[in-house]
Amino acid sequence: MANPTTVPGDLVVPGTLRLSGALSPAKARSDILELAELQTFTVPMSDWREHNDYATPLGGLGSMAPGTGISSGVGTICAHNVSKRGGLIKTEILIDVTGLTSGATIGDIIGKLATANCHIGEIRAAVNGTIVYGQITCLETPAGGDPDIDFYSTVTEATGTQDVAISTLTGEVAFTNNGDWTGAIATPIALTALPGVGYLYMVDAGGTAVIYTAGQFLIELWGTPANRLESVGGTHGTNAPSLQTPDFGGNAAATAYYARSEIRLPAEYVAGQSVELRIHAGMLTTVADQSCTVDVAVYKSDEDETSTGDLCADAAVSDNMNSLVFADIDFTITPTTLSPGDLLDVLITVTADDDGNLGVMKGCIGSVQLLCDVR
Repeated sequence: MANPTTVPGDLVVPGTLRLSGALSPAKARSDILELAELQTFTVPMSDWREHNDYATPLGGLGSMAPGTGISSGVGTICAHNVSKRGGLIKTEILIDVTGLTSGATIGDIIGKLATANCHIGEIRAAVNGTIVYGQITCLETPAGGDPDIDFYSTVTEATGTQDVAISTLTGEVAFTNNGDWTGAIATPIALTALPGVGYLYMVDAGGTAVIYTAGQFLIELWGTPANRLESVGGTHGTNAPSLQTPDFGGNAAATAYYARSEIRLPAEYVAGQSVELRIHAGMLTTVADQSCTVDVAVYKSDEDETSTGDLCADAAVSDNMNSLVFADIDFTITPTTLSPGDLLDVLITVTADDDGNLGVMKGCIGSVQLLCDVR
């Protein structure tokens, strides 16, 4: 056996190092991986959905639908559109009441005769945001049924039945009381109250139970994003895409904001070896006088509509992103069950709390990276 050679310093090999014998002392592959740096894979900001509800499309927008007591009306139209307009969410509801029946008593729900589920859609914070303004326009004068139609919101139940008093439901609030819509064609009427979370209904304010043969309305609502980390592109060449909270200054209570994505472990990942998530985060303009924290929950898809328990045991560290100097925040993922190609269902939660409202105050995530051992 040849005498060993001692190198008095670092050994730098500019090419490929090949061993014809064994390492001494012996080293397992896992030992080598532990010595190596984790490979970094950056997750594109466009992959993040802006709310906990993963069925909600990018932009935090989702579908609305009327109840069967509206959609089953003959000739009835109830169509919805929810769109993102800059920092606002616009909800539009077009209703043609043809085929529906007004109520026999003032305050009764309008819908298909003797049918339940007569709501015209549901307002959800994750979809429609927090409503800050609304208006309604009569596009065609109601005919046949009573022309005095009021609109109600914030109702807890979706099951309201035609010709039953709206007052029998929970949380009902009238958001317009215009009287007869005769002569009010094409003139937007500002809502007298703003719809909150809950179902929307039409209510007969005249007390005439007759089937409508005409009558069209357009409801327009503007909302601000609620409880979501928003994808912000900024100006190309100046800003890079990021995830940001709304300005939460003065919220006076801890509020959580969410973003969710699926991250695939790369093909070169070594099964069961180290996995981490690194979030580069901080504050824009002003720090909170209480706290701003970030946490992640990570579940592995079981590929059958179920997922495993949370693989991330690291808890949010108080104030760990409440700084104007952005920093890396690392979360360790339990790798025992992980293999190349696995999908990780990741939920980021930023929790912010501020009392003083001393300026623009936004939590910002500049990048999300997956770190893992690779071949």
